[in-house]
Amino acid sequence: MAIENVEVVRRGYRAFREGGVEAILEFLDPEIEWHMSAAFTSASRIYRGHDGVREVFRFFTERIDELGADPHEFIEAGDRVIVPVRMHGRLHETGEPVAYELVQVWTGRDGRAIKLVTYPDIETVADPDVAAAADRHAA
Repeated sequence: MAIENVEVVRRGYRAFREGGVEAILEFLDPEIEWHMSAAFTSASRIYRGHDGVREVFRFFTERIDELGADPHEFIEAGDRVIVPVRMHGRLHETGEPVAYELVQVWTGRDGRAIKLVTYPDIETVADPDVAAAADRHAA
C-alpha cells in the first residue's frame, strides 16, 4: 500500500503540472482534508473536499501567476508520503519571481489522497512518526 501511495502522489503532481487543479482532483478523495499552515495563509485552516481544494488554489492563483510545484523527492512513511516541494511562480501585481520551499505530507487510502498537511519545513512537522521517517530517509 505504501508504494501505491507514493505513485498516486507522484501522478498527482504530474497531473497538476500538466493540467492544473482540475487535473489533480481524480487523485484526491472527494472528502479530502487539506490542512494549510498559518505560514501560508493568514491563519491555519482546513479546507474540505474538492471545492475546498479549488478554494486553496484560487487563494494562491489570485496572488501568483504561473503557479508551479516541483517536488524534490517522495518519502514513503507508512500510509503517508512526505514531499519536500518548491512552489513557485510570479507575483500577480509585480511580475517578480517568487518561490517557497515547504513540506507536504499526504495520507492515502484506496488509491486516493484523503488528507494533506502542509508545513513550512521538516522541522515543524507535528507528527513524530512522519518526522522520524524523514530523519531515517535523510540519514
